[in-house]
Amino acid sequence: MSYCQFSFLNDWNYVSKQYVQGERYYPQVRVTENSMLQIAASGPDSEWKCILQAFYKMISNATEKIWITTPYLVPEESILMGLKTAALSGIDVKIIIPSQPDHFFVYWASQSNIQQLLEAGVKIYQYKTGFIHSKIMIVDQTVATVGTANLDIRSMEINFEVNAFIYDEHVIARLEDDFVKDLQES
Repeated sequence: MSYCQFSFLNDWNYVSKQYVQGERYYPQVRVTENSMLQIAASGPDSEWKCILQAFYKMISNATEKIWITTPYLVPEESILMGLKTAALSGIDVKIIIPSQPDHFFVYWASQSNIQQLLEAGVKIYQYKTGFIHSKIMIVDQTVATVGTANLDIRSMEINFEVNAFIYDEHVIARLEDDFVKDLQES
């Protein structure tokens, strides 16, 4: 059974009040490659904020670098403090955000956090080639996350989100290469 499909159907059932179940909703998947990863889902139907907790754990365990791409930079207070503390500790913290807004209010909310992050030594880049909607965090060469969760309070508190936490060094290296390419466009 696919956890991603299970999570989707749970969200569907919660929101629609329809109870969808059965084997037909779990098609056979052909695996072509194995990778070490973990899927985490969170939302208003859970008392645990597992994606927020995982982000916090990643940031607090960093020793070399934290590279983030996010369309919205309105972090929950513990994440904001973690990023500032990491940068003040000499960790390379880089964040790519869009230069052009897709939502006016969220754009200005993101802008309100930039000054204090810069003062702590976080390097913030604005992506110039279109609207960047990627949601990626890479910590050292040991863990990365990709998924639906933005680095904003809504994603951590009220939205249904699902992220993959990746521990495969080859996949992390590919994500790092993509991050560096995006930096060149920022």
